[in-house]
Amino acid sequence: MRVTLDHFLVIVHFIGLALGFSSGFGNMVLAGLIAKAPANEKAILARVPPALGRLGVIGLVLLWASGVMIVMTRYGGFAILPRPFIYKLIAVVLLTLTVIYINVLQPRAQRGDAAAMTRIQTLGRLSGPLSLLAVIFAVITFG
Repeated sequence: MRVTLDHFLVIVHFIGLALGFSSGFGNMVLAGLIAKAPANEKAILARVPPALGRLGVIGLVLLWASGVMIVMTRYGGFAILPRPFIYKLIAVVLLTLTVIYINVLQPRAQRGDAAAMTRIQTLGRLSGPLSLLAVIFAVITFG
């Protein structure tokens, strides 16, 4: 079997998806652990979410790069793609904006800004459904 550019791009896309989802679910689990942890453990546990978040950003970059390349090499552009793909793209753009804002807030939260941390937690809860919508509409679009 010969591995084509399309195979390679789809593999990269799935790796990006895995990194993004593992980051999101990992941070969701950690949020619960941090909330219930004794005070002396909270600071140690609080170091993990930013690291997982960086993995999620890497995943999102891989998804964008491979996704655009897949559309261009398979379909020659975005114009031919059906309406569910547009919904997928809207979810991905909103997810990307959410992740960017979380990364803007992260340094403030690490310095102890409670309002920034609250916003990050709220945005984190939004990122899961946006990710799921993107996957659902990708499946509807591409089968």
